[in-house]
Amino acid sequence: MSRAKLLADLKAASADYATAQRQLAAERFNVQHGIAHNLMFAESREHVAYHRWLGAHEAFATSAPKLAPKPTPKASDVAPRDPGAEAVADYWRR
Repeated sequence: MSRAKLLADLKAASADYATAQRQLAAERFNVQHGIAHNLMFAESREHVAYHRWLGAHEAFATSAPKLAPKPTPKASDVAPRDPGAEAVADYWRR
């Protein structure tokens, strides 16, 4: 799958998950106030939507382009040692 399709799937899964969370909150409200409810269905739907969102997020995250490793510095790029500065630093460390 292309990264654009994975992003579209992630956005759709996010929207479905948000809807399921709102429906679950509404059903919990109904339970608290003694209104007819279908809490088990809402919990099941929220659970499934969460796992779909989790899978879509993982798929999108793994499709990210890998960064190239930084090249190691060459011996010529390393600053030359200054023996005089090292001697002064050693003197003051004592």
